[in-house]
Amino acid sequence: MNVALSRSFRKDAVTLTEHPFIPFDNEDDSLLFEKLQEHVLAHYPNPERKGCPDPAVLKSLIDDPKDVTLAALNDLHIFECAECTRLLMELRQKKKQREASE
Repeated sequence: MNVALSRSFRKDAVTLTEHPFIPFDNEDDSLLFEKLQEHVLAHYPNPERKGCPDPAVLKSLIDDPKDVTLAALNDLHIFECAECTRLLMELRQKKKQREASE
């Protein structure tokens, strides 16, 4: 188990809302997700794209997330892969543009 993940189960661990570096700015926590993206982009390069889910799965995650399983995403791989994060950001932007033009 990841050390950082195992710490989250300790009784004395700081909760997310108490952590000084994790912002909670609004109901949809968009700032939190922006910071998560920045962290993944800075600390988890994966130029060989090892373990990445199929791009079609990531597109489905953006377009219809209820139909995507953790297995299809290779569990939580996207939280430790800059390449997947970049693709997800691009797909979200394209979806916003499509919706704006409708």
